[in-house]
Order: sequence, then structure tokens, then C-alpha cells
Amino acid sequence: MQLYISAPSALASTTVQRSISSIERIDEWMNSNRLKMNADKTQLLWLGTRQQLNKLTVTELQLLSARVSFSTTVSDVGVLIDSQLSMSDYVASRCWACFFKLHQLRQVRSSMTKEATKTLVHRFISSCRIDYCNSLLYGVNDSLLKKLHSADSSQCSSACCDRSQKIRSHLTGAA
Repeated sequence: MQLYISAPSALASTTVQRSISSIERIDEWMNSNRLKMNADKTQLLWLGTRQQLNKLTVTELQLLSARVSFSTTVSDVGVLIDSQLSMSDYVASRCWACFFKLHQLRQVRSSMTKEATKTLVHRFISSCRIDYCNSLLYGVNDSLLKKLHSADSSQCSSACCDRSQKIRSHLTGAA
């Protein structure tokens, strides 16, 4: 379940109370339909500018049977969302995953045939998920996009069979 509520920072306490009341009603409905809400897995996130977030005094709330603190970053369908919607945590996690897999590939590359390496590179590029939910990156800072591009370029050029060859063939089909 996801709940989105918009309110000015001055009304944060009132908004939190209304939210708790709504969540309690949803929990009652779920219980009546033999469903269970897991408050322990609940993530809360305030969204706003740095100045707006600094005005907030509510840092946690009692939600059903659990005390839940507000986070600076939450995960939604595998995408890390931060409180300012800058997407910097998401980009950092994607880049880290790509460079980690690239490091693993470099360690075994010398003991593999050229064909096996090509196959592994193709699989590596698709498993890195660098383009997963990339529409969410519309309008983000150019430096974040450059980081993603760097990770994408590195995985293509550094993972090739012989060091002089650049692997862009996964896009063109050329050998």
C-alpha cells in the first residue's frame, strides 16, 4: 500500500494525525477482509526542498503496533527515492551495481574463451539494469546522468575480450 499526502510544512502535525486515522481505517477494512497490514515494513518519507524539510518537527509516528521513523530514502519497486526527489541515491546504487559486476567480470575474463566472454558481457549488460525505470530520471541533474553514462560506457568498453576492442557490438550486432 502506498499513501501520498500533500500538505505545507506548517500543517505537518495535523496531516500526520489525519494520515494515522486513515491508515487505521484501512487496517480495519483489511482485517475485515482477512488481510494484514505489516506496520514493521512501513516506510515513511517527507518530500520537499531542503528548506521545507528543515522546518519539520515530526520525525516518527505510532502506526498501528509499530513506531515508524521517517526515512531520508525509501525503496519503491526497486527504485530508491530520496526526500528531495534528486534521484542521487538511485543513480549511486545503479552505478555501484554496474561497477561491482564489471569488477567480477574482469576477474574471470582471462580464463574464458572469446565467445564465452561475449555471452557473459551481453548477460551482464542486461542484468545491470542501468536503464530500469529511466523515465524517472527525466529532468534530473546532468551530473547524475553523466555518472550513469560513465557506468554504461565502462561496462561496454572494459569488459571486452581483448583490451584493444571496444564492445559496442551488443548494440549493433557487429563483431
